[in-house]
Amino acid sequence: MNSESTPASTDAQALQVVSPSLNRGRRPVYPLAVTVLACLAIVLSHRYVSEIEDAIHLGLDVIMMATLAAVFSLLLMWLIWFLFRSRWLWRNRLIASFLLLLLPVMFFRVFRPIHGGDTNVVRFEPVWTVKTKPLPDMAVVKTEPQLDLLTETVDDFPRFLGTDQVGRVNAELITDDLPGQIRVVWKQPVGEGWSGFVSRNGYAVTMEQRGILECVTCYEVATGQLQWVYEFSARHLDTMKLGRIGPRSTPTIHRGLVYAVGAVGNLVCLNGNDGSVVWQHDLNETLGITLGESTDSDGLITRYESNTTLAWGRSAAPLIVDDTVVICGGGPAGAKRATLLAFDLATGTLRWKGGSEMIAYGSPILTDIAGTRQILLTAETQVMGFEPDTGKVLWTFSRPGQSDGAANTSQVLPISETDILVSKGYPDGGGDRIHLEQKDGAWTASGVWNSSRVLKTKLTSPVISDDHAYCISNGFMECVRLSDGEQKWKRRGRFGHGQLLLVGKILLVHSEEGELFLLDANPNEYRELAVIRTIGGVCWNNLCLAGNYLLVRSELEAACLELPLKSLPSLAENP
Repeated sequence: MNSESTPASTDAQALQVVSPSLNRGRRPVYPLAVTVLACLAIVLSHRYVSEIEDAIHLGLDVIMMATLAAVFSLLLMWLIWFLFRSRWLWRNRLIASFLLLLLPVMFFRVFRPIHGGDTNVVRFEPVWTVKTKPLPDMAVVKTEPQLDLLTETVDDFPRFLGTDQVGRVNAELITDDLPGQIRVVWKQPVGEGWSGFVSRNGYAVTMEQRGILECVTCYEVATGQLQWVYEFSARHLDTMKLGRIGPRSTPTIHRGLVYAVGAVGNLVCLNGNDGSVVWQHDLNETLGITLGESTDSDGLITRYESNTTLAWGRSAAPLIVDDTVVICGGGPAGAKRATLLAFDLATGTLRWKGGSEMIAYGSPILTDIAGTRQILLTAETQVMGFEPDTGKVLWTFSRPGQSDGAANTSQVLPISETDILVSKGYPDGGGDRIHLEQKDGAWTASGVWNSSRVLKTKLTSPVISDDHAYCISNGFMECVRLSDGEQKWKRRGRFGHGQLLLVGKILLVHSEEGELFLLDANPNEYRELAVIRTIGGVCWNNLCLAGNYLLVRSELEAACLELPLKSLPSLAENP
């Protein structure tokens, strides 16, 4: 009996020795080491984002997305370790896994991601800072007599990026005690959308989303009082639900009329007196575009172009050329596609189609280059020049881009009698100086210099002063010499994907988070003159300067700031 019981006793003793080890499980040496190294890499990438951006052309938004991917990979690694490698009791494994999965759920309950206009995330905001936006006041102030958008004044800003469409105003700011001289005249809620303001004769026009209605709205500049509203049943949102709700094109005011393009193809000409329709045109019918539908988080029906690559909605401002209004066309591949469309100003009749390249998100501009008047545009994969009277393509220059991905959004800028500047964000972006030449009726477009290190403008465009370009490049303020593309200085700050306007020698930079930076346009150094808090929301909307009144807006609010101007721009408007 005793001898037979000895092996059993020995086995029991062995189990007693092994069991505590099995219950304790393995130590997570490998997961801990990987986590520490990953956290160190994340901290260093955010600390040295400027150097990384210079070396491999990745901005903070891309680094943020990579950070998110790394964090979720770490969570997955720990989950696998808890369940299959820890050798804990199953109750402990399940408890640890539940707590691990609870972390991201709780994080996104406390913070919401702010998208950078596409799949990138630029920052997180606590949910308690996101105020519930009251509905904009729909009460229209009746004016007697009817308001006048026909009379031109020296204060006018009637087009996207100003009279000459290059983001520059010929005025001078008084720089002594700037913060003390700038005051907020009014601030109020507005409907969603990414359109900028344009102004004429003391009135400002923009586009807004109000529920299921896409609206063109007119306000009195000095008071912010709503004067009239045009409503159209449309609501845009891309299929990935990243580009945000609402219209994105800025209207154009011309000879008392307002021309506007909705995000899903409604082209309308309105009487500036009261917002009544003069004529209206469905671009989808002209171009053979099919609209898809989905439901957004508010339970409302949204629309998008289902058979084109224009994922983020129609963003180009209408261009007035003589007696036509020229707009970006695009459309699906096939016989109906046209890069540009020209409609009769008075009747809305289609006058011509030009080009067959798919469009992107920049606006056409009319200028003289190489002794020839022409329309310039960056389309999906090409920079193009068009004959204004017929829409004939004069020349093209290859420019990478995908209108459903890394898109071209910035303006073509004339920088000399023969040269233009183009810029683009994203890793495949950068700046190009292009030389145009015409000989014996044939055009050539050749690159002067190209740089993937500078002018990475994502949702904005550069401005030009004294042979230098100033821009927000991948979230950094930057100055670039135009003769050779050399970066003169670069400054990290709270700019995000904001917008800028050059007033004399002062840069007005409205950051994505609603701060107005006033900077000296100095190629030798970054010099900050003042910083003023303006509005809430995401500020991707372009600026408008109506005399000494600066109009800013986001998808939540609009505001009017009074600036100390020494002089006003001369009365001039391109034909």
